[in-house]
Amino acid sequence: MTSDEFRQLLKKHDLRQSDVAWMTGVGLRAARSWALGEFPVPQASALLLIALDEQRISRKWLEKNIDVEAPQ
Repeated sequence: MTSDEFRQLLKKHDLRQSDVAWMTGVGLRAARSWALGEFPVPQASALLLIALDEQRISRKWLEKNIDVEAPQ
């Protein structure tokens, strides 16, 4: 997944970089670096966003199944 594709999916699903950081268990700095193209989007993170995009999982499901509280 390219940084452009990453940013497009964030925009399409009204997600913030901090949301993706929370969903994937990384720091905000990592998600920012993916959006800027400084580092490639890890495969697991890309697959999670693709699953959200294809409605295979929902944000509600993530909030229910991730132990750490979602960012506000």
